Amino acid sequence: MFGMSMGELLLLALVGFFVIGPERLPAAIRAVAGMATQAKQYATAVKDQVGEAADLAEVRRQLDELREPLAEIRSADPRRAWREALRDEPAAPAPAPRPVRRSGRPGMPVAPPAGAASEAPVP
Repeated sequence: MFGMSMGELLLLALVGFFVIGPERLPAAIRAVAGMATQAKQYATAVKDQVGEAADLAEVRRQLDELREPLAEIRSADPRRAWREALRDEPAAPAPAPRPVRRSGRPGMPVAPPAGAASEAPVP
C-alpha cells in the first residue's frame, strides 16, 4: 500500500501509538482510513472522467469524418445531376419501330417476310 512494505507500516503504527497515545489511536486510524477511501474515490472519479473524455473525443472524431459526406448528400440536387448526365452524353437516335406481322385470321401461320429463306428442308 502506497509503496510501503509491511515492516515500514508496522514501524509507523508503533510510532503513532507512542506519539498519539492509545486512547486517540483508534480515532486517528479511522480518520486516516476515511481519507484514503476519499482519495480512492477521487482517483476513480478522475479516471472515469478521463475515460469519458477520451470516448467523447473518439465520437467527435467519427462525427467529423461523417460531416463531409453528409454535406455532399445535403447539397445534392437530383435535377441538376440529371441535367448534367443528359448534357454529357450525346443524344442517340431512337430505334425505328419494328412492323408487326399479323395473319389475317386467328390460328393461321404468319407468312415469312419477303426475301427470307424458308426453313423447310428441300427434298
